[in-house]
Amino acid sequence: MARELGDTGFGVFTLGLSVATLVTVFGGFGQDGILTREVARDHERVHLYFANTLTLKALLLVPALAVTAAVTFALGVDAQTRTVILLLGVAVAAELFTATCLAVFQAYERIGFLPVVLIFQRLVTAIVGIGALLAGAGVVAVSAIYLGGALAALVLATALVFRRVVRPRFEIDPSRFWPLMWVALPVGIAGVFGTILFRVDTAILAAFEPDSVVGNYGGAFRLFEATLFLSWSVGTALYPVLSRLGPNSDPPAHLVFERGLKLALAATLPLALSAALVGGPLATFVYGSDFEQAGEALRLLAPAIALYPVTHLAGVLLLSQDRQVALAAAHGVVALANVAANVLLISLFSLDGAAVAASLTQALLAAGLLAAARGLLQDVSWARVLAGPALAGGLAALGMAALRDDLGPALAIGALLYVPALVLFERLAFPADARALWRFVLRRAE
Repeated sequence: MARELGDTGFGVFTLGLSVATLVTVFGGFGQDGILTREVARDHERVHLYFANTLTLKALLLVPALAVTAAVTFALGVDAQTRTVILLLGVAVAAELFTATCLAVFQAYERIGFLPVVLIFQRLVTAIVGIGALLAGAGVVAVSAIYLGGALAALVLATALVFRRVVRPRFEIDPSRFWPLMWVALPVGIAGVFGTILFRVDTAILAAFEPDSVVGNYGGAFRLFEATLFLSWSVGTALYPVLSRLGPNSDPPAHLVFERGLKLALAATLPLALSAALVGGPLATFVYGSDFEQAGEALRLLAPAIALYPVTHLAGVLLLSQDRQVALAAAHGVVALANVAANVLLISLFSLDGAAVAASLTQALLAAGLLAAARGLLQDVSWARVLAGPALAGGLAALGMAALRDDLGPALAIGALLYVPALVLFERLAFPADARALWRFVLRRAE
């Protein structure tokens, strides 16, 4: 899309997706997290939560989309951008309904169905979208294709829930709405602030800079977002397990968290190093010569890539242990700081300022969430978590730095140094962790 539409057209899509995500944020107001936690503890609760969660989402999403359409028209937003925002808004709404089905898979620990749905959606969208772009389609047509992929994923996810997992009774009980919203409220607030953390920078940048600059930042940020699935994968598998564990369970919750965080960091750190050391050539290789500015922004986003596993899994731990109020408080404070930092840094440094703000706020969020979870983490051995990835990452960084002007060899030497060093160190220093993580990965792959 970036290559065919250029930085201006890609900027319109990036802005549209950011606005659509912001205005639909209340549709996913924490209900899915509560569904997963409660159904993981008692599968019979699926009949209580499934239909009421979907209905609540519909009641929150439809007015939000209607208001967005009216406001963009009243503000005089051009017709193309308005159409893109509306199409992507409906697409995000469909994805939020799909997320409820994914929450059921997670609660039943049928994790294998999540990639089935998500990869299906991505492949359909990519194949049809690339074909349309090569045939000359514009940003509106691409947005419509994105919507089609989201609707197809919703149909597939619903079919898998009912045919392969469980048949929830579709019993809508309005008297359950308020209790469900009340329990989910802190999670929803955290989700709102989390969305602000990920989307408000683009909206603020658009107020200061033209679409071409927004497109360059969008390119860098999409590469950052492409790394998040590693942390999501670990968190998705850990959440239902942690929901049933506690400080004195067998195994204790802190040990499961410790090993999960080690796995997520080990998988993510080499990507952060790649962004820091070869971000410029990588952005140009992916997007083309129009996106030279994206390279520096990607380098500045490297700390955020490395920190995200900590923030995500600390949040998963808090939610699994019924600490959702602390989760919401930490996200709220950091989101306010993020808005202020973006306004200041973007006004001074344009898209580079937005990237710095993203990394700074990830660091602040990691500190806040770890502080909120300190009572749950007192027995965590940080040396066990960090030693292997740090050692292997240091070796890989030396090799990549020597070849940083040549993208392919730099990435190859980084991988050749990182993987063997990490595996060897973990097998020698922490063999029990290595065996446990290997069994965990095999089990989740089934």
